[in-house]
Amino acid sequence: MMHKILVEVGEDLIETGLWNDEDVAGHLHMCVPIALPNDGGVAFVDHRPGPSYGHVYEMGIGSGDLDGTLWATGPAELFRSLADSLETGSLFLYYRPSTYAGGSGHQCVEWDIEH
Repeated sequence: MMHKILVEVGEDLIETGLWNDEDVAGHLHMCVPIALPNDGGVAFVDHRPGPSYGHVYEMGIGSGDLDGTLWATGPAELFRSLADSLETGSLFLYYRPSTYAGGSGHQCVEWDIEH
């Protein structure tokens, strides 16, 4: 379902002339969604052939970030960075992890924004 939305958003952005097919937003039909951030956006892996192939981006559609923010040059780098951040409490981009016990007693992670 999210891929369908990405395709439609990409088509709309090109049609309105806001982006071209060289921009991340201009080739969303070649991206694979992997996560849904809380701001209504989407994290995805770029599958367009070329130098950005495999890069992980986030577009915070809810926050208006339609240019896309590079999270990592690939899924392995992304998960390595996330794990390092969780283990050390250090920032991942501008997010700092903290843990808390959820209602079921399971440990949960919350990512607080720091500027």
